[in-house]
Amino acid sequence: MPSTDEHVEEAVYDDDLIPIDVVPSPSTRPTPGAPVVLVVDDDPMLRTALVRALGSTFTIYEAGDGQEAQAVLDVIPPPDAIVCDVSMPRVDGLTFAKGMRETASLRHIPILFLTARTSSVDVVAGINAGARHYLTKPFNVAELARKVGEMAKRAKR
Repeated sequence: MPSTDEHVEEAVYDDDLIPIDVVPSPSTRPTPGAPVVLVVDDDPMLRTALVRALGSTFTIYEAGDGQEAQAVLDVIPPPDAIVCDVSMPRVDGLTFAKGMRETASLRHIPILFLTARTSSVDVVAGINAGARHYLTKPFNVAELARKVGEMAKRAKR
């Protein structure tokens, strides 16, 4: 429970009230100036694994679905890259990505979809929604880290 000195906003999501800190704390802080990555996945165990896998190189923020991710993006500076699941409750990854592409301040952020959806139709839908990369689960952690690093490096240019 936040102290009375902390400012907390209540964000309304459907019928749920979820407290959102005005500026969420990153899950990791490897080094000052590290590229910032937003990890969006509704599976808390996978999200934790992604934070661990990427956290030594990147400053990581996390969200449990596209709606929460948008709330995080509303209060942090734009990240250098986003790793996002496709199948999530409330706002799925495709809808979230399309919304980002319609927002001038967010459309430049590269997105990597990390998903169990493996059909060619799904891959095309992901690319059409704005994904720079599309990796399917199970995935190779080294390949994920390499692709996120490439995206973040290009974003810093």
